[in-house]
Amino acid sequence: MSPSLGRILVVDDEAPVREVLSEYFSSQGYTVDEASNGNDAIGTIRRHRPDVVLLDIRMPGLDGVEVLRRVRTFDDALTIIMVTANEDVGLARETLKLGAFDYVAKPFDYDYLDRTVSAGMLKSGAGSTDVDPWRRLAHAVFRAARAMNATARASTGARLEAAALAAAREVATRRAAVAAEHLDEIELLLSIATDLGDLPGPDRTLVETALEAARRALPVAS
Repeated sequence: MSPSLGRILVVDDEAPVREVLSEYFSSQGYTVDEASNGNDAIGTIRRHRPDVVLLDIRMPGLDGVEVLRRVRTFDDALTIIMVTANEDVGLARETLKLGAFDYVAKPFDYDYLDRTVSAGMLKSGAGSTDVDPWRRLAHAVFRAARAMNATARASTGARLEAAALAAAREVATRRAAVAAEHLDEIELLLSIATDLGDLPGPDRTLVETALEAARRALPVAS
């Protein structure tokens, strides 16, 4: 069995939303649990703490905001990403003050959702970056990308993040040759970012060191 990239808890009272998110993130290599209401979500978090929670704001009974408040009374480090309809974006911003990591709006922009969850996984420390070279690489790339200016991050930075995540997923599914192609892509993008002045020397060195460790960790073809 391939190793999981981390555990996600999807909390939403609408079954179709849970199914779509569960299928998507399972296909990306994550382990996914579901909860249909706030009370079940809190119980699941207490029994089997996930790495990231995708928490719907609007639910009957115990809504997402109250779930967030209650979870923060016993776990102030869990990564919680609020899921909101467009009309509730203002409320979602307020949840950041309560300790939410980020928020995503429906209908989903899957590229943004994927990167937000990945950043949340890095924050949670899922699969310690000290021992997992693929998470170490992703951590270095996300750190470097977030240090770029807005224009550079939207182009080169986003491609770097996507390539690092893709490399980790391909290794998790035992496709080392494809993972190696993504590592080559990261190396090329690093060179471009450096030539354009978008990446400071210390950040490039951090990524290059992590990239070399990932190359050494690639499974050897038999």
